[in-house]
Amino acid sequence: MDLQTKLDLIKSDPTEEMVTDKDLLSILETKEHPKHYIGFEISGMLHIGHVLVAGKKVNDLAKAGIETQLLIADWHTVANQKLGGDWGRIKKAAEFYKRLFAIACPRSKVILGSDLYHNNDEYWQEVMKISSKTTMARATRTLIIQGRSEKDTLHVSQYLYPMMQVADIRALDVDISHAGMDQRKVHMLAREVFGELGEKRPLALLHTHLLQSLLEPPKVSESATKEEITTAMKMSKSRPGSSIKILASNDEIRKTVSGGWCPEGIVKENPVLGLCRYVIFPHLGAMKIERDRKYGGDAEFESYAELERYFSEKKLHPADLKNATASSLIKIIEPISSKFSGEKAEIERLFA
Repeated sequence: MDLQTKLDLIKSDPTEEMVTDKDLLSILETKEHPKHYIGFEISGMLHIGHVLVAGKKVNDLAKAGIETQLLIADWHTVANQKLGGDWGRIKKAAEFYKRLFAIACPRSKVILGSDLYHNNDEYWQEVMKISSKTTMARATRTLIIQGRSEKDTLHVSQYLYPMMQVADIRALDVDISHAGMDQRKVHMLAREVFGELGEKRPLALLHTHLLQSLLEPPKVSESATKEEITTAMKMSKSRPGSSIKILASNDEIRKTVSGGWCPEGIVKENPVLGLCRYVIFPHLGAMKIERDRKYGGDAEFESYAELERYFSEKKLHPADLKNATASSLIKIIEPISSKFSGEKAEIERLFA
């Protein structure tokens, strides 16, 4: 694969930002198989944004010849007080995450945080070095990545969380660090701290789109940063009707999409259209609308842009778009969820 094709693949949807293009180019020009990583805290049942959007970008990177790594962050889960801090429960949930990503991202190496850190004095030395370069105010600014604000009560373990994330980049010898747009602040902390520690080699920071909650968009302050807006609007595992879980049944998918916010003709911040752009077209390549002849009959779209234009012109009713979106999602999700059909109830209890 030539260099331009690699760049186009890496920067295609759902990529929103690369910090910086120059660093990425330098890495690709000097390394045959650069190292990548993305981390997943075990905070609940994974939804399609994690598996089908972030996972799709991981697969793009693997196609481009990049050595992709997925870190299942069990220690971070404890630090952030998720799953009640119950280590036995966290370990079982981690095994589910590992199995799921082995299916969704088959060309990637899946790593458990506790395996990486076990008997690894160098890792904890890195955590200390990074902490020594980070003020409390600087650390607090990164805590938006945990779905929290500076006004929340925070525990010492939660301040360790971003320090560990930065140390993960060093421990895994990463060239391309990948995360959602909500984690941009911790990425910028890493870039700054590595410079202060004398790290000279380029580090590319890849930020991918976060699927929008299917609920009506919340009102946000005019002074809110891009990261704060993204976090306020993203799919949430904990808010009913907000997300589509990766093990959702066909009925659950249809019910959730049917309840999605989708005003007629409105494209901006329309989460149902977001599912079409970031999930359906990347995975299926086309989308078919089935409807009664009196409402215009069936229609097939070869690109998201074509679908969006058609919807904006009010040639497609929201109910028909939702029905087609749900049917398309079922085609994508069912081959994955069926692998866990006999265990679904047990897995869901882990996250209850």
